[in-house]
Amino acid sequence: MQGVDIQGVVGGQGVQGCAPIPVSSTGSPHSNRPNWAQTVRGVAMDARGDTFISNSMRSRGRAKRASMKECREFGKGECTLATLSQAQCVVVAHAGLGTETTSVVAAMSEQGAVIVAMQQCSAKVAWKQMQQDQCRIANTACTADLFVR
Repeated sequence: MQGVDIQGVVGGQGVQGCAPIPVSSTGSPHSNRPNWAQTVRGVAMDARGDTFISNSMRSRGRAKRASMKECREFGKGECTLATLSQAQCVVVAHAGLGTETTSVVAAMSEQGAVIVAMQQCSAKVAWKQMQQDQCRIANTACTADLFVR
């Protein structure tokens, strides 16, 4: 039968059966697999410490340009690139006092990035001898892989 390869086992937890494994017309089960491309996010920061995170982009250059463009359009004062993240989550924490207490962290998980960003923000607040409970999460974003045909 064309388009069908050997049968594969399906099911789990005590329930199993067989089902045909579809293949392409070339007969290779590997040529029909989905392709995924990693994406990048850029994070730009204005003079007040407000951050602007780009959408997931296919290239580092596009991510940088998109975040800087958004910062220039909606931010206050000079914009700088805070970070680029690929296959990671970006978290921004700050105490509302401009760039001096803003922490931008990229990590493999959102939870991990939140922990580190809050620790960094708290350390900056302590160094400035301010009240410790002022740090807040301002923004979070994780890259999303794209399906490519």
